[in-house]
This record gives sequence, structure tokens and C-alpha cells, in this order.
Amino acid sequence: MKNLLFILIIFSSINEARADFVPIDFISMTHKASEIASGEIICVDENVFELKANRSLNSTNNILTIRKFEDWTCAVRWSEYFVGQKILVFLVKDENGLYPIGAGNEGEMPIFKNNVYPSLMTWCFDYGELKRIKPYPEFKKYDSEEYVGIELDLDFMWEYIKTLKDCFEFSSVRYSRVKSGKWTCSSEKALELKNSHKLYALTFKRLISNANTVYN
Repeated sequence: MKNLLFILIIFSSINEARADFVPIDFISMTHKASEIASGEIICVDENVFELKANRSLNSTNNILTIRKFEDWTCAVRWSEYFVGQKILVFLVKDENGLYPIGAGNEGEMPIFKNNVYPSLMTWCFDYGELKRIKPYPEFKKYDSEEYVGIELDLDFMWEYIKTLKDCFEFSSVRYSRVKSGKWTCSSEKALELKNSHKLYALTFKRLISNANTVYN
């Protein structure tokens, strides 16, 4: 009887943890973020780190103080924080300051050689090349010493983020996750973007039930 009770307690705890950890997709994260920035970590303390942002969406400060992601049962950051690490961050703010979005650390993405690597659990498109980044020392925290993500050009990623922020009105949001949206910029711009990059066509198709109406 005691063994059965113990099993039930463990099973309940696992289920609660899983309920807490529902990964947030890239579009929803962009919509939710009050600040998005990319840059280099210049200081690491016990509970926070400082990011020197060379690009940011909303902040007028180029130095951002951000709470560290805390590892837990279902999610571990890919590495320790260290000075010199380059990242793209999606942040929200509470009474204690800025912190990354996501129970699975979805809101922090590594940058290497002007490429950024969103994780598989947040990337919601059949697009992009899957990369296993191995020999970098900052990934030693993982047992496999590998980080698996979708490789995307950082300059294009910034253009894409700004388009999501400036040209979409997200009309259906459930549990902080975007279900659909409305294009608010010109049809000429939509057609230009669709023809310029596959990811835009996939985005229109995902967010708008009849995507062809966007281009006309």
C-alpha cells in the first residue's frame, strides 16, 4: 500500500511538472515579449546578468539587467552564463525586473557567427536547417555537449521579428499562445515578403485562414 501511494505521488508530481511546461512557440513569444534584444553578456552575478545590446526592439538602454533562467526538473539552460556569450533574448518584466520568456528557457537563443539558433521546441515551421553545435566550450553543461537548434541568419531574424511586431494584429490568443492574426500592412508589402522568403509565406499560411486574401 505504501509503495502504491509513493508511485501515485510521483506520478502526480510528474504530471504537474508537465502541465507547467508547455513550450511557447516563436510567434507567440514575439507577441508576448515586452523587450527583444541581441548582444553580448558583459557581467554575470549570482541571480542576474548584464547584456550589452547591439540591437533591441523597445529599450533605449544598451545595457540590460536580466534575471537568470533557473534550471528545474523539466528544463536546463544549454550552458552556464559567462562573459562574452552572445544571445538573442525575448523578455518580459515584473516587479523584479526583466526575465526570459518560457519555462523551458525558450526566450534565450545562442548566437554564433551572425547566426541564431532557436530551439526545436519553440520553432513552429518546417523551415530552416537543423544544426548540432558541438565543439564550443559553452555547451559543456549538456551531457551530450551538443545544442540542437534551427540555424537562421541573425539579420534576417531581426527583420522577421520586426515584421511580426509591426504588421500583424494577433486577434486570437489562448493561454498566451497566438492562434491567428490579421495582416495590417499593405498587400504590396505582403506580396513582396512572400516572394522574398519562404518563411513569410509559411507565416501567412499559419496565421491567416485564407492567406491569398493578404496579397490582393
